[in-house]
Amino acid sequence: MRALRRLYADSVLDQNQQSDVLQETLINVGAAYPGMYIYGGYGPMINPVSACATAAVSVEVGTDLLHAGKADFVVAGAFDDFSKEGARGFAEMQAAICSPPTTPFLAPLPLPPAPHAASPFLPSPEAVAHLGLIGANSSNACFYNIIQEEALVSLHPELPLTPVWRYRDVNAPANSPYMAGPTFVMRQGTPQIVRHMNRLPSNHAGFGVPHTTVHFHGGHVDPFFDGFPEDIPGLPRVVSQPGQDFDYVYPMQDPGFLDGCPDPTERNAMQWYHDHLLDFTGPNVYRGLAGVTIVYDDLDTGSEHTGLRLPGPLGVHDIPLVLQDRRVAADGSMVYLPEDYDGFLGDKFMVNGAINPYFEVRRRKYRFRVLNGSNARHYLISVTDDEGRRKPFDIIATEGGLLAHPLRNKKKFLVACAEHIEFVIDFSNYAPGTELFLSNFLKQTSGRGPQGDYDEPDELDRGEEDQIMKFVVQGGAVADPSQVPNTLRPFTPISQAEIDAADVVETEFERKGGAWAINDEYVDLHHPMVNVTRNKPVIWRMNNKSGGWWHPAHVHIANARVLRRNGRRPRKIERDGIAKKNCIALSGGDEVELFMRFRDFTGPAVFHCHNLEHEDHFMMARFDIHPS
Repeated sequence: MRALRRLYADSVLDQNQQSDVLQETLINVGAAYPGMYIYGGYGPMINPVSACATAAVSVEVGTDLLHAGKADFVVAGAFDDFSKEGARGFAEMQAAICSPPTTPFLAPLPLPPAPHAASPFLPSPEAVAHLGLIGANSSNACFYNIIQEEALVSLHPELPLTPVWRYRDVNAPANSPYMAGPTFVMRQGTPQIVRHMNRLPSNHAGFGVPHTTVHFHGGHVDPFFDGFPEDIPGLPRVVSQPGQDFDYVYPMQDPGFLDGCPDPTERNAMQWYHDHLLDFTGPNVYRGLAGVTIVYDDLDTGSEHTGLRLPGPLGVHDIPLVLQDRRVAADGSMVYLPEDYDGFLGDKFMVNGAINPYFEVRRRKYRFRVLNGSNARHYLISVTDDEGRRKPFDIIATEGGLLAHPLRNKKKFLVACAEHIEFVIDFSNYAPGTELFLSNFLKQTSGRGPQGDYDEPDELDRGEEDQIMKFVVQGGAVADPSQVPNTLRPFTPISQAEIDAADVVETEFERKGGAWAINDEYVDLHHPMVNVTRNKPVIWRMNNKSGGWWHPAHVHIANARVLRRNGRRPRKIERDGIAKKNCIALSGGDEVELFMRFRDFTGPAVFHCHNLEHEDHFMMARFDIHPS
């Protein structure tokens, strides 16, 4: 399948050459993935591939095949101008495939529980060696066993059960109702060993590839345990096939700990984990391979009586909200077009794996951790009443951790793919029975990104917003010992001296041949595009030169400080001295300047666009961290 995509992206062969090469490629694909049915333009094609004469016909016929369940992949426009006709065809097909209607707010918000700690086990030799390096052992670490499996779950009471791929704690029942993975609760300073056991079906039907590698998004980890997207020469195996296990080591130590200068301001409040297989992250995550991790410490303790006294405990007044969008067929199965290069959009909004759920709240403060887990959709989030009037809240964190101080009385925030924002809202002034909504006001009609730009995205009019989930205020007045203090996790902005001493990395995100490239190159994980030195500061400039497409850029291993956006001081939500980030939204034409420092670990890692279809269609590159 990688070769098939590469053929389209290069887009250099004439029609006869493409037909010949495509047939040969499809033979190889059929041998590698015998359960996968592919529909291709320009024929005749080999069995079981249907043929058609033009991309326009493939749009019509391909839609019918998807609806009938006779095709898993639809490849429209296997010819020289795929970037025009093929891309148009996928957009038309996506619009033609509509989910059946569902009544909103029928089911309660799912809250996947934490996994149970396992008895210490002997991990892999690589894990044992790394535990020795970080000074950990079975007496001071936590162990977990997680199964990757196919399961049937309910996305909505009015739909049949949906087959999903998911992460499940081995101690949870096999008929566990959750699509989302278990909610890990980790304490800063306590190493974690997580054994992931790939038990996905090797003969599966539908989109996705059952080979997995788990990325601990936002984690300060050794690159070997970071979910590298493919096996490469010189490194032990990182990709697990069905029946194989992999032991991940998460030190949960402050950056700089191996060098004797740990930085306690570099602590994330919430992270997430998801599949990261090269070329197939999009379909694998879309099928369900994602979950969140909550990180507590002596400041952000999870208790309303210690530390900052933020709302808690987890699952009661501290609530993760993972936003995703999906398209669902009448039989309950999820619909996905992997070859939509722009980015695939769903027409159903899900939170924690449920379509339009509701959540009952008491009259007090709540902490909501909003993660954008969608493949290509961005959100402009507000809390509204039934007439679309926005309500105030305090923003306290990004995916880079707690802010230096809260941003008070905000009424909206933009959250791009893989970004997350945490806010605290006080329901004490709302009468019992009041209904409020988590609403999306962003105008976005295609995977290329929202209308408008990062600083001024186009908004839907009041009354046209998408109500994603409902809050129902219950009961009378209650005691509330929680608070949002004026100081959260303060840190010093980067000095001019540090900036002057930094190396400079320049990266351009661009469109090429109908696909996506960085610095005019498609992904090649066998060779580094960027080289950095451990502990050496880096000014990393990201420039979006792809036109009107948005690219939420993510650099693995370390958080970033945003110094400048388009030559100006950034907004407070991403400004150095207030916030730290590990995902940077690049709207069309944006240039953002970051400060980064890669501490403690060396080895190959990656950076990429987190629109997962852009990532899968080659907008990824390797960078190597070299010893200082």
